This record gives sequence, C-alpha cells and structure tokens, in this order.
Amino acid sequence: MADKTDNKNKALLDSDDYEYEKQIYDKQKQQEQELEAKRAALREERKRREKEEKREHERQLAKERIELMKHKGEAQNSDVGEDTKASEEQSEVSCEDTSSNKKKSVVKKADNFFYHNKWWLGMLAIILCVAGFILYNELTRKRPDLVVYMICDNDLQQRQQPLEEFFEEYVDDIDGNGYVHVEVQIIPLDRSLHDQTQMDNNTMFLTQLYSTKNMLVITDSNTDDYYMEIMDSTLKSKFPGNKYVDERGFSLNMKQVADKLEFENMPNDIHISIRQPVATVDDSLETAKKNYDINFKYLEKMINDLTQKAEESNDPGLTTEPKKKDNSSSVAE
Repeated sequence: MADKTDNKNKALLDSDDYEYEKQIYDKQKQQEQELEAKRAALREERKRREKEEKREHERQLAKERIELMKHKGEAQNSDVGEDTKASEEQSEVSCEDTSSNKKKSVVKKADNFFYHNKWWLGMLAIILCVAGFILYNELTRKRPDLVVYMICDNDLQQRQQPLEEFFEEYVDDIDGNGYVHVEVQIIPLDRSLHDQTQMDNNTMFLTQLYSTKNMLVITDSNTDDYYMEIMDSTLKSKFPGNKYVDERGFSLNMKQVADKLEFENMPNDIHISIRQPVATVDDSLETAKKNYDINFKYLEKMINDLTQKAEESNDPGLTTEPKKKDNSSSVAE
C-alpha cells in the first residue's frame, strides 16, 4: 500500500513539474515572439529608410545631371553616362549588401532558436537515441524456437550459453527463420532461502506455467516437491530399460555431458524434466497435449542420442555429489 501511495504522489509531483515547465516554456515562447516582432519592425523601418535615401540620392543625381547637361552639352552627356554607370555599380553593391544581411539574419535566427530551445532539443535527441537503440535491439535480437527453464540452483547456471548450444543440437527451426536458437531461462529456486529474490523467482516461474508452449525444465534433487508434482513422472515407462530415465526425468549423470558443458565438477543429480500436459490459464488441454508432443520429440531425440553414446563409450558417469539443502518448502510457506 505504501508503494502505491508513493507512486501516486510521484505521479502528482511529475504532473505539477510538467505544468510548471509548460508555463515557463509558454512564457518564454511569448517573449521570443514579441522580441522577434520588434526585430522585424526594426528591419522593415531600416529597409524603408534605405529605400528613401536611395531614391533621394538618385533624384539628386538626376537633378545634377540635368544642370550639367544645360551648361556643357555633349561633354555633359559623357559625364552623365559615367554617373549612370557609377549609380548602377552602387545599386549592385547595395543589392549585395542586402543579400548578405538576409543571410546573416537567417543565421542569427537559427542561433536564437537553438539557444532558447537547447534543453528541449537535448531531451528530444536523448529520446530518439533511446528509441533507436530499442528498435535496433528488437530487430536484431534472436527469437528462440524453444525456451528451457532452469530452476535448479547450482553452478550450472553459470553456463547458459553452452547449455543453449547443447539443446540446439536436438531442436528444429520451428519458426522457419533460417536458424535454430534455444533460450535457457535461469530461474534458480532454492527452498532453503526465503528472501525477496526467491519470492520473485517463484513468482516468475509460476507465471511461465500459465503457458504450455515451453515444457522442458532443468531440475535436480533439491528441486521442491511442489514443482516436481507438475512434471511427468511416467517418463520411465516410455523408455524401458534406459538407466538414465527415472521418475524425475532424463538424468545428465554422464561424463560426456559434463565435458560438452565444460563443467568439470558437475553434480550427478541434474535432470531434464518435462511438464505434464494439463489445461492452464492461457491454454486448453488440447493445446497442452500438442505442445507436450513437440517438446517430448526433442527430449526423446536427446535421450536416444546421449544414451547410445554413453553405452558405446562406457560412460563412467559423474562423481560429484549434490549439496543437500533444507527440505522445508519455500513455496508452501
């Protein structure tokens, strides 16, 4: 309740800050518009005076030329030609000055705009960078064909990439994008701990159970019985005579697996379990059975391949015993 109240107060403060910033921005924008209007009026006045001075100057020149023509005749005509040429050159210079002033005015306007809006432009640049990064990450990240949940709490969680590559050997390109990618989600559940992290992990894993799309789970002898009850305990009957398959699932008690995962001291109690096909919040029983068949196909392929290799190489198994933890159930509490 305190967190909700804090979030509400924070939202109100954010709203007040926004209104205050908006008022400052509107006031500043109004001042800029008034200042720009004054500048425009001054520019127009300056242009008007320049035009009047130019016309007055030209009238004076014309008057002088007429006076000279009266007294000097043809010689005066020559002088008038030179004066006309000078007037044209002066007019060209004046036009060049006007063009230069316009260019300077545009640059000055741009400088004023960036100066008065630098904070908003900075925020816009940051937002665009973040949005670009998110878009790039979304477009380039690999989307998994299958997700495997690892809920056992041991050093195997430090070998996420080798685990993913290990599963990818047995999974097809389900989404047809040209490559196979299996994502192993690390959600360690330790029933001997009752801290906030464990509560969050429990909630995360329970949320994943709403969907039946991904049904393979990596467990061990310390996995809470509450979670083992939702696993298929009949797997042994589907692989009669296979010593690596028991009621918990497929045992990875093989030296070849430890070598492949580069895990020298790999505990000998790690299993790959598969969830029972049951109806969930998101999926019907029919959908659950369909997803079970898909996941079982890849598990069966792995079991047959690794079992054959272990028998052919007379695999000695693993000697590292697991660390036993408290048997009290963190889920039940």
